[in-house]
Amino acid sequence: MCRSYKILFLTWLLPKILFPQSTFFTGGNICPDSTWNLVFNDEFNGDSLDRTKWINYFPYSANGDDQCEFCRTHGDEGQIFTDTNLEVSNGTLKLIARKQTATWFSATRDYTTSLIHSKNDFRFMYGKFETRCKIPAGRGLGSAFWMFGGTGTEIDLFEIHGGEPRHHGMGIIKWHETEFFARHDCSRIGENLSLSFHIYSVVWDPFFIRFYLDGEQVFVTSRFYTIQGTQVTWCCVEPGVYNVLPAFPSGENNLVNIIASLGIGTGEDAPAGSTIFPSQFEIDYVRVYQRDPPSSADYNCEVLLYPNPAFTKMKVKKNKMTLVRIENILGEILFSKQVAADETEVDVSIFPKGIYFLEVQSEDGTFANKFIKE
Repeated sequence: MCRSYKILFLTWLLPKILFPQSTFFTGGNICPDSTWNLVFNDEFNGDSLDRTKWINYFPYSANGDDQCEFCRTHGDEGQIFTDTNLEVSNGTLKLIARKQTATWFSATRDYTTSLIHSKNDFRFMYGKFETRCKIPAGRGLGSAFWMFGGTGTEIDLFEIHGGEPRHHGMGIIKWHETEFFARHDCSRIGENLSLSFHIYSVVWDPFFIRFYLDGEQVFVTSRFYTIQGTQVTWCCVEPGVYNVLPAFPSGENNLVNIIASLGIGTGEDAPAGSTIFPSQFEIDYVRVYQRDPPSSADYNCEVLLYPNPAFTKMKVKKNKMTLVRIENILGEILFSKQVAADETEVDVSIFPKGIYFLEVQSEDGTFANKFIKE
């Protein structure tokens, strides 16, 4: 699991404030489990990059082309990104770093490399983002896969420095224009990730972001924290006021592009004499999945009763039930039985007409619903 994580804010913007925003939540199940559908993919099975899906620069000029210095330098990094430092062959995309002097606008760099950035037709809000890839080793080589856009949203599936290929960095960042607003991240130490292909994925849902390596969850962050500061990691959330993690990406139309890059460090992070050039960041596939709309019948956090109104027998549905109890409007217990199932049936024929409450105890807590006896 993660060695450490941190929550950072601009000190001039939010001095000594851990959670600057809170909200009232109406309660319910915050763990979607509907079916995933593939909505975007590139398997890199041809002999050239599909340029209907990808560009090879950061489209942050005034009109979205590459005519800005940052577009192909990414600031003070040590490379120029080119259209030609890549290759599609044998079912993979190779982003290739070369020791080669190049100039872009006023910037001259000693290295060239490449990136892929999805076109604006391929932006997504929420979903499962996944890639299978192999990163290069060597000081000065920085492999990254992330999503960026929307309302200052950045989700880093991974950032891995070739000089420390056992360090797997991941997390989320909230930007305010060109400055950090908030950050919540993880630095995990594990196996040498440069030795073989691995599957990296992140699931971004409205209340959780979960990071996976080869199918194993290695980091999770939640949108909500309790007023006492406890991260909300459970599914059935009671109504109430909750703190909102400032870095968590949410809001309408928060669409992000997909980016993978091989960068070159500078200063203390510059390539060493032992770093091999050319080196390549090899990507087997990129896939994006999104969920089916959630079912309106949610019995993870609700007690479902049917028929309601009831005449003789009534079915009760709630996952992981241990006890079912019926009370009248005065709180008097009229019926109680132990169960060990997600569904059971109770006989209400003996009760007079009126309004009753059915309470369920389950492994998730205590829940109740109202029913009418006809």
